[in-house]
Amino acid sequence: MIKLVNSRAYKTFLGPVVRAGLLLCCCMPSLVAADTVNVAVASNFATTMEIVKHRFQEQSGHRVNLIKGSSGKHYAQIIHGAPFDLFLSADAERPRQLERQGLIIDQSRRVYALGQLVLWSRYQNLRPSRQSLANAAGFNYLALAHPALAPYGRAAIETLKYLALLPDLENKMVMGENVAQAFQFAYSGNAEFGLVALSQALTVVEFGSYWLVPAAFYSPIRQEMVLLTDASAARGLFEFLGSDAMQSILETSGYLWPELSQ
Repeated sequence: MIKLVNSRAYKTFLGPVVRAGLLLCCCMPSLVAADTVNVAVASNFATTMEIVKHRFQEQSGHRVNLIKGSSGKHYAQIIHGAPFDLFLSADAERPRQLERQGLIIDQSRRVYALGQLVLWSRYQNLRPSRQSLANAAGFNYLALAHPALAPYGRAAIETLKYLALLPDLENKMVMGENVAQAFQFAYSGNAEFGLVALSQALTVVEFGSYWLVPAAFYSPIRQEMVLLTDASAARGLFEFLGSDAMQSILETSGYLWPELSQ
């Protein structure tokens, strides 16, 4: 025997179910659209990119996977087919090379930050300055990134040439594969001084001190990025990195906002 259900009671029961179903359906597109962006990022920008990562994830719902390392290694991985969506280089040369090889999304090469060079020391009795560099007898080792591999290394060599100190300091230089390794040499105390990125010095403000090398001493450190795939999540992060929201992040992290230099 079929039991009839009171229509009013049925509607009362069905209402919340329908509303829940509609709510679930409305939520589904955002869940489906959520994606992961694989970002190859230069070691000097890795700390800043962690800040960007959390901001972007909160705003977009997408996930950002950071692969940190030297720009030279990332470049080699990309030309051999590494599945990166976005490449944030520490220089402009490698993005240009990728563009020439047709490995980027058209017209996606852009400066995202300008780096700044500092002379840093963890020792309280050593006050980094132009004079402290000139006093070669006052220290044993100067750490810097390898100039053939890293733009901060090239900037360091240009600075020493500008100051006419390169011949006096060549025997004191210890070189890292990238600026992160160079900073580690100075941070550990194995090198009394390091010509490194301002962004690194700002991560250890509780000790140590630095001298901001005047920009006239070296060529601009133009850090460029390129899109390697045109996935919507990757495109969204690319646009975020070029937006006005980045200005305060860059300035507090030791970089210059590219728009201010134009």
